[in-house]
Amino acid sequence: MITEAIANVLALDVLILIIIGVIWGLIFGMIPGLTATLAVIVLIPITYSMDTLAAISMLTGVFIGGISGGVVAAVLIGMPGTPSSITTVFDGHPMAKKGLGSEALGVGITSNLIGSLFGWLFLITLTPQIADLALKIDSFGYAAIIIFGLVTVVSLSGESLLKGLLMAIFGLAITTIGIDPINGVSRGTMGIDVLKNGLSFLPVMIGLLVISQVFEEAKTLSDKFVIPKSSSSRVLMRLNEFKQSIKNFIRSSLIGLGLGILPGIGGAIANFVSYDQAKNSDSKPETFGKGNIQGIVASETANNATIAGAFIPMLALGIPGDAVTAALLGGLELHGLKTGPLLMEENPLIVYSIFIAFVIAVIVMFLSMILGARLFPIILRIPKSYLLPLVMVASLVGVYNIKYSLMDVWVALIFGVLGYLFNKYNYPVIPIVISLILGELLEKQIRMSLVESGGSLLPFITHPISLIFLLASIASVIFSVRKLKNTRTEN
Repeated sequence: MITEAIANVLALDVLILIIIGVIWGLIFGMIPGLTATLAVIVLIPITYSMDTLAAISMLTGVFIGGISGGVVAAVLIGMPGTPSSITTVFDGHPMAKKGLGSEALGVGITSNLIGSLFGWLFLITLTPQIADLALKIDSFGYAAIIIFGLVTVVSLSGESLLKGLLMAIFGLAITTIGIDPINGVSRGTMGIDVLKNGLSFLPVMIGLLVISQVFEEAKTLSDKFVIPKSSSSRVLMRLNEFKQSIKNFIRSSLIGLGLGILPGIGGAIANFVSYDQAKNSDSKPETFGKGNIQGIVASETANNATIAGAFIPMLALGIPGDAVTAALLGGLELHGLKTGPLLMEENPLIVYSIFIAFVIAVIVMFLSMILGARLFPIILRIPKSYLLPLVMVASLVGVYNIKYSLMDVWVALIFGVLGYLFNKYNYPVIPIVISLILGELLEKQIRMSLVESGGSLLPFITHPISLIFLLASIASVIFSVRKLKNTRTEN
């Protein structure tokens, strides 16, 4: 069976489709405003006339390329191409500003490879067992995990935890606008009809992280380029850098895989948790945010490990791990395949073929990115007067294509202005973005928990998983407060 799957995927037509899928995904991942989810959705109708194996192989390539491509925009223009690459900006862009864009890309590309391969090993060996374990996490556990993620994001808010907390609360408040997910009642709309459907996180994210950055860069048009000419053409990590990163690779891969398995959480939170753990474990945490390659390693390793993590519940249980695998589920169903416990029994050849297509797509991604790493800094080093309008147009077109809604375009522009003002007065926007991504899921899990317990909060501390993550949240807060006090004392 495995031999047949390898032979099928290595067929020339399937290989070509995987390569096309990876490159298509990379393009969408590189351009702020275009996401891996959109890349998959756009191609699904095209796959209708294809052979099932060829179609699923190409879509797998799109997924891997879409997540991996985010590192390019994050490093070279300081705007994350995907939510999974937000923390890559923290150290990748400062390196690019120093003329080390190619080196930063090399670190990110290597980390993409390690995270993807690590996740793949778990995907092919432990899919049924891990998926079964994930199913045993109840609503109390899920709520505690999300709270831990939000606390982690706030702890990375710089010199003011209070500002980070305020921004997280603001983001959670935004998620309450629209239809109540439990009762179906309209709320927080202030009588404005267009708000009944709520505010989607992608337009808000693009406004806060991309359009606001365009406004910021536009202030310094006297600087002709966003980044200086690269002073180094080195792409591959040095051997000593790789050796120093091994613990980070392993820790970040485990974090990405573990969070990727949990439906609805995935890379959006994994890169933050991984970055936070890398920073706390480093002997020089003050260098993070200034060009420390371990920050890039943590972010990019974790976000690519979540790809395999998200595949596990999709294949074993029929539950999408994130928005991209939800789109992939649609593609599988289009070809008459039902994922879940019976998939391995009824269509083992398809499952093994997905495993093989996954690893081939990872190799194609790595080679494509390595070949392009020297070209990307040159391509994106076009004058600001051309680059900024191009990014703005691409972002707004991407926002419009999500739902074909002009309302979303206005939301992105409004939050672009807000993001610019927040940055000007040193209020971190990242907590808003992550609160928007996780807010609705957090509300659902907490309300489901309270319904199950009859309004009691006691199960949060009597259930082992929720207790562990709540204690981890408290420890993260204590550590962050102590770290800030020590920093102020030294200064």
